Amino acid sequence: MAASPKTPLSRQARLLSKIVKMVRKERNMTGAETAAGMGVSLRTYQDFEAGRREFDFNKVRLFAKATRSDAVGILLAIHYGWPELAVLLMDNKLASACYILIRDLFTEVGPRLSRVPSALLVSGFRFIRDEVLKLYARQDASSENYIERAINESLEAPPEPPDDDEPDDDDKP
Repeated sequence: MAASPKTPLSRQARLLSKIVKMVRKERNMTGAETAAGMGVSLRTYQDFEAGRREFDFNKVRLFAKATRSDAVGILLAIHYGWPELAVLLMDNKLASACYILIRDLFTEVGPRLSRVPSALLVSGFRFIRDEVLKLYARQDASSENYIERAINESLEAPPEPPDDDEPDDDDKP
């Protein structure tokens, strides 16, 4: 039974449909290629992409595998209503990496994981943020980026020459 257009499930289906289309197009894949990668018929994939079936975690996982994207990132994008998040995370797999790291930490510390103070987590993520900012600062300062920027700037239109009617500083008494 299809959900009415105003129900949360219907909104999630529309959001998933938008995300799936965005990711597939970002990967320059056809529906047929994606269906083949998922191991489903083209019609099944088309229904999945259009949001015409019930939400299926397994199909999200198969889609992520077929498109080399992040299944956890897709689920977070749906949960937070931010479709672009799935595209942002599809190459670095940040959401899946966090899940795996948390899972591995749980294996080591067990239920004590629930008692980790949030301040420690915030501190850890601030450290990661600072390291990412340093990485981009190093990349921006690299000679290759400098040359690329300089070449692009050299290809822009040159500035207008000064008007000959106006006296230069040297011409002033």
